[in-house]
This record gives sequence, C-alpha cells and structure tokens, in this order.
Amino acid sequence: MTQDNSADVIGYCCLRFPVANLKKSVDFYCKVLGYQLISADYSFGEAHIALKNGNDPGIFLMETKPEHVTPLKFVFPRSFFVTNSTGHVTVIELLTNNLIALHERIKQDGASIDNEPVFAADYGYFTFQDPDGHYIRAVEMKV
Repeated sequence: MTQDNSADVIGYCCLRFPVANLKKSVDFYCKVLGYQLISADYSFGEAHIALKNGNDPGIFLMETKPEHVTPLKFVFPRSFFVTNSTGHVTVIELLTNNLIALHERIKQDGASIDNEPVFAADYGYFTFQDPDGHYIRAVEMKV
C-alpha cells in the first residue's frame, strides 16, 4: 500500500476559547479589540466572532465552568510561551495597525496588561490578557 504524502495543513478554520462569562467576553472582543459578532447563542453558551475585514479564522467563545479550565501562567517575562499542567501553549498574536492606540483602549477597559509596548526596528508589541486570562500579544509591523 502506498502512502499519499501530499496532505498539508492549508489554513485555520477557527480558534476556540473557553470563557467564564460569554457576554463579558463578547463585549471585550467586539468593543475593545474591534471584532464583529457573527452569531451568538447565549442559552447554548457559544458565540462566533471574526475580524471585521474578513481576514484570518474566526473565534468561537465557549462558556465553560471555571473548574474545567486550567489557568495559564507565563514561563518567563515577555515569553512567547505560557504553561499549564499539560505543557506549553503558544501565545496568540494579533496584528494591529496602531499599537499605541490599541494599548490605550485595552488599558482604559481595565484589562490586565503584562508589559508596556516594546519597539524594535521593524515591529512593536505588548502582551495582555482577555477577561478569562488568555494571553494575547498585539503586534504592529512597520512597513
């Protein structure tokens, strides 16, 4: 029997985030980060959000009991990795067109920000947490 080795991962269909309070998370992602709500079934406990420009995969926010979620912790300051009882999980990185303005909006919302914006020659970034403690890095690429 010959094996077909032509199968590759060609993209993402969606991301799924467990959240403790679906309404609060929908508000944060839509009002603070600028996502749009595609659909929500609050009785079922799931909402689908996506970027307004249609790029990248959507995110499904799934209401989950807190005892069913393992909190994530940073391994090192400003690390790309977080850890839980099962090992390492990569921080999600989002692109923005205005890092300073997004940082200010997230700060005004009261979300936890792990570091002030850091700038290198061709990019800038900072890391924050959504209402459920998911670590997210915002990145602005300089052109």
